[in-house]
Amino acid sequence: MIFNKNTFVKNAVYFFLLAITIIACKPNVEDKEVKALNSKADSLSIKLNSPELKAVNAELLKNPSDPSLYNKRAGIYISLRQLPEAVGDALRAIKLDSTKVGHYHTLAITYFEQNKTRQAKELLEIMEKKFPEDTETLLKLGELYFIVKQYQKGIDYVNKALKINANLAKAYYLKGSIYRESGDTAKAISSFQTAVEQDNKFIDAFFDLGVLYGAKMDPLALEYYNNVLKINPARDDARYARAKLLQDIGKTDEAITEYEAILTKNKNCDNCLYNLGALYLELKKDNNKALDYFTRAIGVNPNYVEAYFARGYTYTKLKDKVAAKADYEMCLKLVPNYEAAVQGLREL
Repeated sequence: MIFNKNTFVKNAVYFFLLAITIIACKPNVEDKEVKALNSKADSLSIKLNSPELKAVNAELLKNPSDPSLYNKRAGIYISLRQLPEAVGDALRAIKLDSTKVGHYHTLAITYFEQNKTRQAKELLEIMEKKFPEDTETLLKLGELYFIVKQYQKGIDYVNKALKINANLAKAYYLKGSIYRESGDTAKAISSFQTAVEQDNKFIDAFFDLGVLYGAKMDPLALEYYNNVLKINPARDDARYARAKLLQDIGKTDEAITEYEAILTKNKNCDNCLYNLGALYLELKKDNNKALDYFTRAIGVNPNYVEAYFARGYTYTKLKDKVAAKADYEMCLKLVPNYEAAVQGLREL
């Protein structure tokens, strides 16, 4: 068959124009997907009453192809615990710009939040190859192996990150956490101390140093808790830990003052109330005050079996066997065969 050149050109133009017509008439799948994503986001911003989500949606209306905005919205979704939506936006950010490691990190964080460790691991391994100098990726891999209790692999990845940047406070903190959980307290302390040397505002490292020294009844723990509270005075966990350590090392009056200070801000601290009751019962020998604190602890936490037992024991000191019996029996309702209560009932 012999083709006529003019006929061939005419046919080529015809098919080209036909193709353009078909494309123009066919709905754009990409546009439909974007509209669906953004429509759902608008609904969520109203449902969740989130000004941040509403604001980024408005920006996306103006710039629907901006990957940084999808990444930003994914971060907002994570904070709002809308994790499937976060995954969708993180994937779109990567699709629009696969050169930004931050987009991948957002997706990895979402997988972590969903406890999808396999997907997180697969993604991070891709990231390690694509961005070999990114220390955050290496630390995330270290964290992942820490979570699944493969401690040596976790340490290996932390060390890889430190070879790239020897001043990473976060790397030393993660290493300390791995050492602590694997039972090497000395190396954990050393790593946490290096973390605070690199970053003197690293509050979690200060707190964990307080916990480790506190476990040894070492008053140095108090200084670490003080550092936490200097950085963030609202850290009640550090204030409580400091009070408990003061109690444990025999500084009774200071411990009482600390517990009372916590209760002025948080009257529902049941452990504070219980510990105050124990201090007044055993050390201050004030049975009535102890009784009041144990009763308040039970008022805050009606299932506080130790407080029922302590109050029952206090009633025996006050010669009220009926009330003591009732509290011991309550212990057994909450925890059948609770040995201390069984023994208490025998001794009535």
